[in-house]
Amino acid sequence: MGTYTVREGDSLQAVVQEVVRGDIVIITSGYDATTDEWPITVDTEIRIESPPHNRIAVPQESEAGFILDLQGPNRPPGITLQNVYLDAQGANSAFKVQRARFCSFLGCVAENASKHGYFLLNRDTAPNSNRFFYCDAHINEGNGFFMDDGAHSTSFVGCRSVGNGGRGLWSKNNFASSWIGGGLERNKDQGAYIEGSEVFTIENAYIEGNAQNVSDQLLIEKAQSTTIAKSYLNGHHQQDTNGIRFRSSNNCSIRNIEYRNLNGLLVNDRSLNTELQRDSHYVLDDSSFLVSDTGEKTRNSGVIEPTDLSAIVGQYEGERAINDGTSGPFGVAVWNGSAWISMRTGTSI
Repeated sequence: MGTYTVREGDSLQAVVQEVVRGDIVIITSGYDATTDEWPITVDTEIRIESPPHNRIAVPQESEAGFILDLQGPNRPPGITLQNVYLDAQGANSAFKVQRARFCSFLGCVAENASKHGYFLLNRDTAPNSNRFFYCDAHINEGNGFFMDDGAHSTSFVGCRSVGNGGRGLWSKNNFASSWIGGGLERNKDQGAYIEGSEVFTIENAYIEGNAQNVSDQLLIEKAQSTTIAKSYLNGHHQQDTNGIRFRSSNNCSIRNIEYRNLNGLLVNDRSLNTELQRDSHYVLDDSSFLVSDTGEKTRNSGVIEPTDLSAIVGQYEGERAINDGTSGPFGVAVWNGSAWISMRTGTSI
């Protein structure tokens, strides 16, 4: 394993073509990006690092900054980029990952891309199991982070997506991924759009001032088992927006949310088995909690919220629900395997 240093007048592309698996490439502050033709494709499991705040300006009209492409399935460790700060200057994306897995981004910055700061593209090999630690996406015209189909098991830890023209984060048809900590702020569309994804978690996040062009800070649509937890939501200057919208989703939940400056925290739109955990949230002003609920079997700590239980079939013996009094007595009922039994009267509903 060797270490290569790219200095003033050196070609980064030439070095990347020379290295072998396990090598390290260090980009110094003297490197001039105009020395190379971009994008620079990395197709070997190496580490590329740069001093913090060493801004690399990609020549204009490039397809991308870096393309990470290992030509197909690979085992860990993959490619690692550390402290690489790319000004895409209108390129489609600053960083694009395709046909590569188990790559790690540490302390990288992507800004001024015309589409996506970070783009995980499903190009005949799903780019799953990639990891982002303390990375930033700033002022890109499109989305800060975009995950294409199949980019599952992707982790974002302590990342920030700020001031982008589209969404801070867009996860499309993925599963078992997470955004932990960091911030989603001042993006013109949603802070995060979780579309058709399964088992996605947003936790310990700072979410503020998104949705200048849309109605919701976070939109979860046609998703399953998405959890928003232990996070702070502030509409800030967009006080007529909603915090979270579940639309046509299933088995999603919110808990331990602190919120302010919103029309309301949650819109539950045609979704099934949404878990509200009402007692776990804290409001800092007069923002409402539930704006509207057109869902089915909406729950609070596992108990189905007040509804006409005569129209509902239970899932398991011992399931609890609250009958709204439309048919049978108001109050708690338990499913016995074939009917709801009122705890007040002992009769079936």
